[in-house]
Amino acid sequence: MGNTFRSVICAALISGAAMPAMAASDTSVLVVDFDQLLSNSAAAQSGTTQLRAKYDPQTASTRTAYTSAVQAYNTQAAAAKKAKAGASPSPALQQAAQRVEQMQQQAQALNQQINQAAAYVRQQIVDHVRPIAEQMRAERKASVVISKSAALASDPNADITSTLIQRLNSSFPQPSITPPQQPAPAAAPAR
Repeated sequence: MGNTFRSVICAALISGAAMPAMAASDTSVLVVDFDQLLSNSAAAQSGTTQLRAKYDPQTASTRTAYTSAVQAYNTQAAAAKKAKAGASPSPALQQAAQRVEQMQQQAQALNQQINQAAAYVRQQIVDHVRPIAEQMRAERKASVVISKSAALASDPNADITSTLIQRLNSSFPQPSITPPQQPAPAAAPAR
């Protein structure tokens, strides 16, 4: 009985010593740092470069036009203050106010275009990352891949971000910044 007991204890000690090593290599949850992915991947950097090339000149032009419109409005508003009290606003002041409003609307429309293009770039990256993450999950026999921001804490060995970025870079280096056109609504049938 003594030998059997010793054998069981030895087996337990050996398996107990092996358990931490197995647990470290048996990560059932993998994590991806999406902030890093969306800033360091070739697709993200290419998308940013494309967006800047296309929209920076338009943004600068809109900003300059808006600043000019505000200055013209301020000049007209100062002139109106010097005019007689109770006098109706001059047509020039009204036109200057309309120009400022037009420039605000133009800036908002441009910001909306930029945001839509940037969202389309992110969507393409995520769409291309999904199958890569699934492949890595299967390779590592993990049960799930989650965003690092969704985890309160994680083992650094569970972070697959750099490998995922390398694979993404080789398979999808350059996204489009032009979102597909939405189909126009169908016209109502004539009666």
